[in-house]
Amino acid sequence: MKNIYGWTGKILKVNLSDRKVSEIDTFDYTQRFIGGRGIGAKIYWDDISPGRDAFHPDSPLIIMTGPLAGTTAPSGARWIVCGKSPSLYPENFTSSNLGGFFGADLKKAGYDGMVISGQAGGKVYLSITNEKVEIKDASHLWGLTTSQTMKMLGGGLGKKTRLLTTGPAGENRVRLATVATDIGGSGSMGFGAVMGSKNLKAISVQGKGTLPVAHPDRITSLIKRIRQMTGEGYLNIYDADAPISGVEAIKKVRCYGCPQGCWRTLYRGASGTEGVSKCQAKFYYAFWDRERHGDLTEVSFLATCLANEYSLCSMEFPAILLWLEKCIKNGVITEKDTEMPMSTIGSLEFIEAAVKKISFREGFGNVLAEGLMRAADSVGSPAKEIAEDNYTQTGRGIAYGPKVFSPSALVYATEPRASTPQLHEICEPAVKWAFWYTTQGAYSYVSTDVYRKIAKRLWGSEKAADFSTYDGKALAAVKVQNRQYAKECLILCDFVFPIFDDASSEDHVGDPSLESRIFSAATGIDTDEEELNRTGERVFNLYRAILLLEGRKGRQDDYLPESQFTEREEPVFDVFGMFNPDLFLPGAGDEIVSRKGKALDRDKFKQMLDEYYEIRGWDKSTGLIKKETLQKLGLPDIIKYKQISL
Repeated sequence: MKNIYGWTGKILKVNLSDRKVSEIDTFDYTQRFIGGRGIGAKIYWDDISPGRDAFHPDSPLIIMTGPLAGTTAPSGARWIVCGKSPSLYPENFTSSNLGGFFGADLKKAGYDGMVISGQAGGKVYLSITNEKVEIKDASHLWGLTTSQTMKMLGGGLGKKTRLLTTGPAGENRVRLATVATDIGGSGSMGFGAVMGSKNLKAISVQGKGTLPVAHPDRITSLIKRIRQMTGEGYLNIYDADAPISGVEAIKKVRCYGCPQGCWRTLYRGASGTEGVSKCQAKFYYAFWDRERHGDLTEVSFLATCLANEYSLCSMEFPAILLWLEKCIKNGVITEKDTEMPMSTIGSLEFIEAAVKKISFREGFGNVLAEGLMRAADSVGSPAKEIAEDNYTQTGRGIAYGPKVFSPSALVYATEPRASTPQLHEICEPAVKWAFWYTTQGAYSYVSTDVYRKIAKRLWGSEKAADFSTYDGKALAAVKVQNRQYAKECLILCDFVFPIFDDASSEDHVGDPSLESRIFSAATGIDTDEEELNRTGERVFNLYRAILLLEGRKGRQDDYLPESQFTEREEPVFDVFGMFNPDLFLPGAGDEIVSRKGKALDRDKFKQMLDEYYEIRGWDKSTGLIKKETLQKLGLPDIIKYKQISL
């Protein structure tokens, strides 16, 4: 029998209602969808029921790894949770991407993923030990925070146990409730609430299996090449760390198989509280902390710890706080209405009260637990207008947005949740260019010339790096989406791939073929960059088909909020604006343009959308997928649905 590399060949299926455990053959899916987001979407499609809400017992919670998880392949520790999200407005299928060790150990236990449906009769947790699956009582865990749950289960099951859990917000079906895993891993989109709706507190995994790769020598060579590219002179914007007064960095922590690390760090506050945080989550309360105290204090760190403990999304939570402030300022609601000490926002007292009221659905916290847009609906028209003026139509915050980065307009318009990895690919080279421009080349080699070469290699044309025009942006958006969907099938870390710039080469242009080469080396399946990106295109169109079948109206819903066409200065919450407050970007030739206070051109956006549909093979008037496109992509089973194709 031919050796199999990359997959275990089994996906666990658990029905909590009847406590039935079975298996699915992974290889029914791998040829077209590889793993991760691809297989997750196909499993959802095969069981789709448009009228079923996120909390319906039969609505599946799908956890998928990729063929690289648990192997020696670099940065392949990522895994996804997907299903119908109660966080989105309206509810839609989506996914959340996590790191840590849980995914690798799930593979080592013998499973490429798991599909959980039903609702347990009592409070339970799943225990998986080397293909032994048990549904156990979790009544003693209910009400515990995430770290308390991990400590209690980990202490009883052993140090090598990997855990996925949710906190009180998940138990109480708070729509912005997260799932949590080891070393600070957190997954958004309300999947903690889905766990709570199933009476599922946690999943524990212990795996002792080994996962060899087809060509270990090639993997070793590729890791060496990646280290050369990201070596001396390479600006790793994810390895920087902004200090917080009174908070000590204890040590860097890395996910399974990480070759370079990011700013994921274990911190200890002056109060003795410890926690792992990184990226935006570390600073979600920083705006109010700084406003109140004049600088960042331990309160910012403790706010992150509280959100993680109770399972509140640090992307959605600050949007709710900003909205509340605006509503009070405009006289729509009062501090008394909120039943929270809004006048003390920025303090530890306030954030503790807000976290607990929302997590336990107490008083006005019950309104906020429904998420931004549903809360706005509850309060009434003026509150909804404030929400719509600052957030997307589905209630998401806008970072790396269309007003600055025109390709992002198509990302925000065509998906109910703008994918952070897609936005990162659009903005990260611009961040490195901004470092070059604002320091006269002292801190970055990504000059305007290098930036244009990167754009040509990754996004199809040098015009993609010219922000004085909308030309080339539709093709760039398509290429970004296809590449990122392919990456989430493998699954590879967003903080590493794609490597778009190279510290070791003369032209400094990166190599987006690395992902396909890693896949080939790990699995023994010869695949090139074009073929891998075609898988991403297939999965993206399957995702579009799911949205259309469940109620999205094609072009009618591919729009942007009115705020994106309104010229005004916006608050800066992303790394590009922090290091480049005037929002400078390269234009044509030696021209430098500033996007500060600028808006998206409405007519140019419509033209970009037309061009985007043309490249995608979608009908320009409706936004539906053409039948020949589905046939070409190997999705013939979708053609019969009139809501999807024509």
